[in-house]
Amino acid sequence: MPRYFVSYRKVDEGIAATDKPEWASFSVESPSSLEAHAIRERVQRRLDLFGERLFGSGEVLWLGTEPLDEFLMKREGLPRDVSIIYGLIEER
Repeated sequence: MPRYFVSYRKVDEGIAATDKPEWASFSVESPSSLEAHAIRERVQRRLDLFGERLFGSGEVLWLGTEPLDEFLMKREGLPRDVSIIYGLIEER
């Protein structure tokens, strides 16, 4: 079954929004929930669960199909307003 990578920028509650955000990530195996609004909802549930806030404008960006290490490198070069990225993990 295909595996999808989702990563989002977060800040902990009580931390100023100007502080450098951290990336948090998880994987999903259900392609039926991969529309941008569904990804945003999943991320919001995780934020609520862990007491975190989303950093940036909330923009969701599809990165296509890449090996996992490529996703990790690409996300570091993204503009600060991109809050959530996702894509299909290419098996090597």
